[in-house]
Amino acid sequence: MKYEEFTNKIIKDLKSLFDEVRIDNEDRIYIAKGVTNVSVPIKPMYQEYLLYGYTKNLKNYLKIINNILDTYKFKLDLSNVFPLIKQKTNDNNISKNFVEKDLFCDLKIMYVSDLGEVFRFVLKEDLKNANINLNELEEKSMINLNKMANILSRLDNSLEIYSLRFTTDFAATLFLSKHIQKQIKQKVGDDIVFCMPSASALFCARYRESTFSIYKNILQNLMTIDTDINKISNHIYRRDCNGNYSIVV
Repeated sequence: MKYEEFTNKIIKDLKSLFDEVRIDNEDRIYIAKGVTNVSVPIKPMYQEYLLYGYTKNLKNYLKIINNILDTYKFKLDLSNVFPLIKQKTNDNNISKNFVEKDLFCDLKIMYVSDLGEVFRFVLKEDLKNANINLNELEEKSMINLNKMANILSRLDNSLEIYSLRFTTDFAATLFLSKHIQKQIKQKVGDDIVFCMPSASALFCARYRESTFSIYKNILQNLMTIDTDINKISNHIYRRDCNGNYSIVV
């Protein structure tokens, strides 16, 4: 095979094995799998093909490519994974690779690895690579979340609106923790309205028809002044005494 024919054939064969394969520039092939990638020079591949033949050459380079990709592959550690509440999106191209599940109304749960300075969303491929199933991920992430301590306290003595005393990037998601749920039941009640405008904000109040209009306006104002850029939802939700969720505003 001539150089151009070889290049077209190797790209075609690699495309059947990896997520993305394309000519990066005139002399290199870009190969991606999941969130890792490698760039391989074409000329040395062609020279080795002339020496060893196509099949052996392809096998050798597949081994090299996979070794490089595996070296930089993200390794999921269940000790630092957490659930994270996010708003659902209609963009299937964004959500199809992430591990997620419906929560209620327009909200969903995604999963993140806390890497210190940043969060990394867990991909379906991460579970496969780590040989971890979804149930294990869900269970361990909730165990980790339940280890977080916080206090539900009144924003103002004159109002029965509560928020978390200590700031955290998991404030909204702590709504799911058994400790915060216990405090909500004790301090607010079983029939509640609440909002989570961003990852670091959670506000809730007892639902009463007589005070709902006032509290609705206050909650909307609190959402307006929330400065966290990691937005979740501008809705106000209700959970009634039977545990049913609905959007009320």
